[in-house]
Amino acid sequence: MHTSLAHRLTVVALVVVGLATVGGGAAAAAPLDLRAGPREEPLVTLVWVGRGECERYENGTFVRRPELDYELTVTQRRYADRWESVKTMRRLDPAYDGVAGPREQFLGFHLGLAATSPGRAGGAIRSTLGDGRWDADAEIRESVITLHANVSSMAPFDTYRIVQHYRYEEGELEETVELRHGGPEGEIWVRNQEHARLYAVSRFDRAPTIVGAE
Repeated sequence: MHTSLAHRLTVVALVVVGLATVGGGAAAAAPLDLRAGPREEPLVTLVWVGRGECERYENGTFVRRPELDYELTVTQRRYADRWESVKTMRRLDPAYDGVAGPREQFLGFHLGLAATSPGRAGGAIRSTLGDGRWDADAEIRESVITLHANVSSMAPFDTYRIVQHYRYEEGELEETVELRHGGPEGEIWVRNQEHARLYAVSRFDRAPTIVGAE
């Protein structure tokens, strides 16, 4: 594969749920549910804020690629029959050259939610990255997402496998995003380790920011 094309594919993949074309083109439309009038209130809205660290598998080992690390924010609106999530990613390292597009990426996910067996939950997924399914325990503490990647057939991966660990009591989310070739059990090409903290509704006794205060 030509060096410049390989580099371009690398960056596109590391957007982790980013661009839909391998040449750095426009991102696929987010899977939004369009409805006229007011929308129903979600059962709960969670906001996760954190960071992702990138690794690429080279010569039998994972090699850090810090220039492709990113800050992330995920807003999850959880309904009885679905989740609607929006994820933003910001690559702020000066060494990032913008080959895959803007430093900020916007990603959308629609996850169907239902009991699949005693003690298990999951459903179909539509997303900016591609379609697939997810499986979790009934409390959705440990989940696995598998997506058929919406990328060119020339890309060095065809599947996203995302493993999530929700630690609600600690207010933390650990997520591993793997870009694999050959399906969900295929060879890992890129791996991103994400850690995020939960931000919930809060009240303040006074303004949290006061400019010029002693």
